[in-house]
Amino acid sequence: MTTGASELNTQDFIAEFGQHELVIDFSEEAISAILSQYKRVKSESDNPAAIDWEPLFNDALEWDASGVVYELSSEVKEHASEIINMIRTADIGISADAKEKFSNLEHDLTDEELLLFFKPELMKSPDYFNKVAAILARENDFTKLDNGKYLILGVY
Repeated sequence: MTTGASELNTQDFIAEFGQHELVIDFSEEAISAILSQYKRVKSESDNPAAIDWEPLFNDALEWDASGVVYELSSEVKEHASEIINMIRTADIGISADAKEKFSNLEHDLTDEELLLFFKPELMKSPDYFNKVAAILARENDFTKLDNGKYLILGVY
């Protein structure tokens, strides 16, 4: 399907392809960003007619903050010091009971051990997901959309 999708604006694209299985779960903002990538890829190609929009949508993802943290959970521990510092400075809020435990343990455990110990408490905090998702997004070149979600583009 090498439709003239590159000539369509976002609204026209949504009207024509919005119910397509590769497109339906994306927000309008994500669709617009993916179409921008599509136009860039076509303009840089030696054979623009051979570039189809479907692989770009197939390879893209739109996640909320908790999705980023869950999907990249193996990378979270690499940022333990930064996350623990956010707890110290109250950028990530935890309960009063957890703060007291934190104060008692912070000098006995490494940042990675503290992160692991407080993980159940942190999972209750929206601050945790928002702050950690921002770190992971920065590290992985994800795009933060105005709707608060993150756009992960494919290999193009």
